[in-house]
Amino acid sequence: MDSTATTTERTPSTIAVLTALPIEAEGIIQAMDGPKHRELPGLRVARGRYRGLDLVVCVGGMGAANAAAASQFLIDNYRPEAMLFSGIAGSINPGLQIGDLIIAAEQHYAETNTDLIAQCPPNLPAFPSDRRLVELARQAAQELGMEPIAAVGELLASGAWDGRVHAPGPGAGVKAQGDPSHYVVGNISTSDRFNTDPAVLSDLVAGFQAEGEAMEEAPAAQIAIRAGLPFLCLRGISNPCGQTPEELDTHEDASAAAAHAAAQVTLGLLRALSR
Repeated sequence: MDSTATTTERTPSTIAVLTALPIEAEGIIQAMDGPKHRELPGLRVARGRYRGLDLVVCVGGMGAANAAAASQFLIDNYRPEAMLFSGIAGSINPGLQIGDLIIAAEQHYAETNTDLIAQCPPNLPAFPSDRRLVELARQAAQELGMEPIAAVGELLASGAWDGRVHAPGPGAGVKAQGDPSHYVVGNISTSDRFNTDPAVLSDLVAGFQAEGEAMEEAPAAQIAIRAGLPFLCLRGISNPCGQTPEELDTHEDASAAAAHAAAQVTLGLLRALSR
């Protein structure tokens, strides 16, 4: 089922890009012309030009509350015409490896009673990405040489995977030398927990067909859609879900590779919007 939202028809002039961590923003800010920086309580903001677009990049911090607050800050202070999230995530789809990419078709809360959330604007149990932005991100990924893989829903429907997530072993998620980078268009679960229990992760597959898990995209999408803005989240893979935060902290190269993948596709999407 196509869960993406109605397409946008006009090229935005001001784009907001939200990240949780400085490493996720660095590659985008470095590509900007003349960025001007602001330091605010809990926020770092850079504003400049990129290929004729007015670009605002905000490092908003980890977790749902920070993402929602930073999203509303960007909307109130910069009046963007679209909002992107660029960052890193853990993978659930067994075909994803470190440095691969999730293009989010839909964002949802992992632990929340979504029927209750849907009683308030924007009155949605989950938050779909903008169709045009999804397609432009897909094209940008392909231009970078990334190859598509089957989404979780396709794997389950074909019987290629039973949906059971297992604890990752040593070296899990690391690409073999010469392997291409991949991308998938699918759903992302948002949780304020760093879930490592295979049973919990398997439930995210069964309930949401989740490609991966992170901590910010659902609230960012909720706030953007409530304001009537097109939204898209791009997530580079830093680790397979099931690894602990301590294990992730010992693999800085993996986080850097994941952030780079998301940033490069974000920049490719922005180039397409500027044409």
